[in-house]
Amino acid sequence: MWLMALFTFREAWRKKVAFIAGALTLAFLILYGIGLHFISGGSMVHTANPTASAASYYAMMQAITLFVLGIYLASFLVAGLAILAAVGSIAGEIENGSLYTLAVRPLSRRDLLLGKFLGLAAMLVLYAAIFFLALAGLVYWQTGLVIPGMLPALGLFILIPLVLLAVTMLGTTRLSTLGNGVLAFALYAIAVVGGMMEQIGALMENTTATIYTGVVTSLILPADAIYRRLVATVVDLMPAGNGQDIPHFVNPQSMLGPFGSQSTPSDWMLLYTLVYIVILLAAAVYVFNRRDV
Repeated sequence: MWLMALFTFREAWRKKVAFIAGALTLAFLILYGIGLHFISGGSMVHTANPTASAASYYAMMQAITLFVLGIYLASFLVAGLAILAAVGSIAGEIENGSLYTLAVRPLSRRDLLLGKFLGLAAMLVLYAAIFFLALAGLVYWQTGLVIPGMLPALGLFILIPLVLLAVTMLGTTRLSTLGNGVLAFALYAIAVVGGMMEQIGALMENTTATIYTGVVTSLILPADAIYRRLVATVVDLMPAGNGQDIPHFVNPQSMLGPFGSQSTPSDWMLLYTLVYIVILLAAAVYVFNRRDV
């Protein structure tokens, strides 16, 4: 299994999809850095005490807002790479006949599938971590702000592609490459729209249909819920106003609007996400073992 994981990790970096994702990521970081430079306008955060002045405090809020928007857009690239990297990992090899070469080796189907998952997961974790740290580094370079709760936020960010990887690995054991890709992207779109509706409902103080819609879509695919928890992890660690030139009632979440986390997922959702990944992998192994190839 570990040899298969190593082989998959190497092959994942050699694929065109990884090259294209890398080029798009570099372009995104360049544009993001240019945008930070012009939007921040040289406003720097007082690193020792961000609430020392109103200018420093609002510069911090602006930097956090720009970072959150960057993470929101980056999550689409990370999710896309996770789906495209795994969409044909089993189905594609069945379609082109290369799976039969692996089948004659002393390698069980379980080890084959889990090896592919671990190899792709290692690649996605490395890619997501570099992406996240690059965004945080650009924010620090342009505004002087060290992102609050960086390590927990990093852990949550790398969890997003792992959820989508588990979903796509289950799909590739039964569906065709095209069908699996359509299903995975559709589920991710539903999760994003549901999360957006949940936050809009919370902003409008409507705790009925819209928020329940977000909860249901989070149970179907908890990718957007992880992003919302990431935002809450960062924003909730921001210092409060001093009550003088910086009002206590300033709510950074309200500045983020539907991109924020007015309705924050609980610790139970994080536990559900981990169990979700394990169950989907177990289901993928079961379906693959029963499939006639």
